[in-house]
Amino acid sequence: MKVLSIRGVSRSFGSARFRRLAVHPMNIEASKGEIIGVIGPNGAGKTTLLRLIAGELSPTSGEVLVSGHRSGTTTARRMVGYAGDPPLAPPELTGVEWLKYLASHRADHPGERTSLVRWAVEMADLESFVGRRVVEYSRGMMQRLALAAAALSGSRVVVLDEVLSGVDPLVARNLRGHVSALAARKRLIVIASHDLGTLEKIATRVLVMWAGRLAADVSVSALVNERVAELSLSGSGLAETERLVERFPGSERTGEGVAIPLRSGLTVEKVLAVCRSQRIAVASSRTRYRALEDILVSAARKNGEKD
Repeated sequence: MKVLSIRGVSRSFGSARFRRLAVHPMNIEASKGEIIGVIGPNGAGKTTLLRLIAGELSPTSGEVLVSGHRSGTTTARRMVGYAGDPPLAPPELTGVEWLKYLASHRADHPGERTSLVRWAVEMADLESFVGRRVVEYSRGMMQRLALAAAALSGSRVVVLDEVLSGVDPLVARNLRGHVSALAARKRLIVIASHDLGTLEKIATRVLVMWAGRLAADVSVSALVNERVAELSLSGSGLAETERLVERFPGSERTGEGVAIPLRSGLTVEKVLAVCRSQRIAVASSRTRYRALEDILVSAARKNGEKD
């Protein structure tokens, strides 16, 4: 059984006359141990999708199942930990008081609650400030507390909305390590983030959302093993760029030329040979690995073409 099953799920807001579909019908399956990144521009539906998984919103159609239990039910809520953006915790409480409160909803036995809180504090390296009031926390402290709270609350699934963003590099590195450690403990991690570099480091899959639709579902390992040839064209117009895009499927126009994926034995030398045969002047070329930015840019262009 999959830890997470999203089946024909959509979500709309507003009255019948002004109804807006924030998430179009989609299907997603995910297993324990995965780290799934969710990317897309503001308004793409990322937070709505995360709140559907966490059970904070009910789908307009379809169903979200957590280990076979419908999201939002008491059983499912005990399996899912959610940290929103910005992370929320009562400012008048200390960090440890907040974690104890959350543990009281997860475990019935006092000893188990104590163990959960101790584990969460150690997991997120909160020992040095967990006794201070939340109102005194820096952003980095708040992000670590949010991760600890979500991990404590979610026995199967941990949902993080921008928890890894906006912190200094050292804190970001530590947070990445904590997230990877949670996945190693067989939790499913779902992270929405604008920090594509962070997701390339830790995610196993990335869902690309655009205008409420699932535009792509990509394997990060497959992505980073794929190379791209970037050509800058000299003295060539749009027609030459279009000829290359048509000649090499999956290519994307860039500001100065074209980016061509090197698949199925294609090499940059073969690409340059084609350019010479078609008398397309190349000013410069370089080879790099494909990145999540390429996927996002591709989704943007396809969306623009639809419009």
